[in-house]
Amino acid sequence: MSEHHKTAALKRGADRTAKTLQRVEDAIRSISDEIQTNGGIYPLNGGSVSMAEIARRAGINEATFYKKDNVALKERASLWLETLKKKETVGRMRVRKTHQQRAESWKEKHDALQNRHIVTELQLQQLQAEHEKLRRDYDTLLEQMRGETQSKVASISKGIR
Repeated sequence: MSEHHKTAALKRGADRTAKTLQRVEDAIRSISDEIQTNGGIYPLNGGSVSMAEIARRAGINEATFYKKDNVALKERASLWLETLKKKETVGRMRVRKTHQQRAESWKEKHDALQNRHIVTELQLQQLQAEHEKLRRDYDTLLEQMRGETQSKVASISKGIR
């Protein structure tokens, strides 16, 4: 192989490596965005994030990480995975537990709202009953006032005190 061919092959290899690195970076960014928008849980693959998942999302073969020329690529993905596992909820069992805890939390909130609604409805019924009683008393007093033709109230003249 001539020197020119070797140089061209090295250039193509470097371009391919750069594209692969960019695809992996894009996959990592996408996974991070999905985790953020989904409340700290990876919504795909049962919540499990691994080298295989990064490779799948990047559209490359997982074996690409383990080739001798891609050591930096593997280190970048491994470092990101370690960081992710320390700060986010990833892994099938942890995600399942988190989903269960969230469901229990929402059930508790629902029950509390339901109980508060019942109390509010009872208070409303009580106030409506009091309102009806006051309305009847008001109507009775109004009828009594209208029914009396002669006033039993005598005016006091200004001169006498």
